[in-house]
Order: sequence, then structure tokens, then C-alpha cells
Amino acid sequence: MLSTTTIGTKEEPYPMIANIWDFFSEKGTKTVFFSVGSGSTCVPDLDFAETIGCPLVKLDLPSVTEKWNEIKDLLKARKLSETTTEFAKPAARKWVLPKNLITEACIPALYNGTLEVDGAQIKTRSWLDLVKEHCARIGLPDGELRLDAVKIDSCPFTSLVLDSLWQSGFRPSVLLINWIESPDTSNSSLLCAGNLQMMGYALVGKEGNRFLYYYTDTNYYETCSWEQPAKRFENPFVSNLARSIYPGSQGASIHFPLAK
Repeated sequence: MLSTTTIGTKEEPYPMIANIWDFFSEKGTKTVFFSVGSGSTCVPDLDFAETIGCPLVKLDLPSVTEKWNEIKDLLKARKLSETTTEFAKPAARKWVLPKNLITEACIPALYNGTLEVDGAQIKTRSWLDLVKEHCARIGLPDGELRLDAVKIDSCPFTSLVLDSLWQSGFRPSVLLINWIESPDTSNSSLLCAGNLQMMGYALVGKEGNRFLYYYTDTNYYETCSWEQPAKRFENPFVSNLARSIYPGSQGASIHFPLAK
């Protein structure tokens, strides 16, 4: 079991691996960290980037990207002004190089294009293009593409972002998600969170709706066949699991109670 701590503010803590510097120390400044969406504070993103010393790639809607551009200016000036917003003020106490804050007004997806939401056009960029661009920016060898850590915070497009991330072939070691709604109360969050833990992510920390996942490379989907017709409407994963525990259950109909 991984030991965890928290980053961010006392009022809004985010779970994080306790020895996160040791975890990424070999990669150090070349750790690939992407953050999508923003909660009410900039602190957890800057905490991570400050601890590791790596760049922070911040992707968000245009209106929120403006707030992060203000933070970039504040990191350059190293002093507050009369117009500094409450969102940006904590950045004055963070030692993150201005060049290490990379902002772009877009949502990562499977393809480059646009989303139309309530009449507004939202730019999308493919994960593959974004990661290629950043890995070249930080000087990784040609062909070395990776995502080490991803934070998704209060993003209305969380399911799109996660699904396109998996389809792009990336499996970041550390995944920090601030769900808009709890996985036990929202069907959309439930499907995303359930898929995460089935495809190899373990939930190792939780603070409110802020969940920390660690990639174990154990894909439970691969433990059974998804091509066999069900005789009694059974789930192939559950049936396979039951047979491994109770060999005499071959052909039995297995049901589980719903979580309360």
C-alpha cells in the first residue's frame, strides 16, 4: 500500500503519494505532467510542479486559461499588485519557473477539432499531438512519448478526456481526479471510476471528491473472454472470478447485491 499525504490548501486538500519526489526523482525536470480543468484553487497544480521541478501543462477553457496566464505573469514579477485576483495570489509563494507553466485554451481529446457546447465553440486537441509537442519541448529523445502524471479537476468533460486518454494509448502512473459528482452518486462518474479500476488503476487516496489513482498494470478486462454469449445473462468477468474461487460453480447463475 502506498503512503499518502495531501497537497493544496488545508480547506481543499488533494491526496498525493507521500514520497512523490522519490517516485519521480529519476525523471525529475523531464517528468511529464498535464493538468486539465481547474477547481477553486491553483495550489495543488503548483505544489506538484514545485516539488518535482517539472513543467506544468495546463489545459482549460479560454476563460480559465486567462487566470493561469495571470499566474504566469505573477511568477515572473514575484509580487502582488492591486489587481491580482484571489485565484492567482497563492502563486506568489510558489517557486515555479514562469517558463515551466505552459497554458493552452483547449480540451484534450482523441482528435483535433471543436466541441459546440451551448452555442460556444471549444477547441479540442489530440492527446497524441499535445504529448508529442511537450516531449519535444523538454528534450526527450525522438520517439519517447509518455505521460507520467495527469490531474483532472472539476472538468465537465471528464468522461471524454479519460476515454480519449485510454484510446490514445497513454497510462500515466499517477492520476488525480476531482470528480464533479461522487462515483457512488452519479452514473457518469460511476462508469468512469469503475472503468479506471477495471483497467489497472488502484484508488490509493481520497479527500472528498478528490481521488488519487495509481497505475498497477493489472487489466481485469483481459482475464476473461468478452465473445462468449451468456446463457443466463451472467457477466463473464464475474463468472470467471467465481469459477477461480469456487471451481464447482461452473454454469451457476451468480448475482451480487448493489452497493448501498
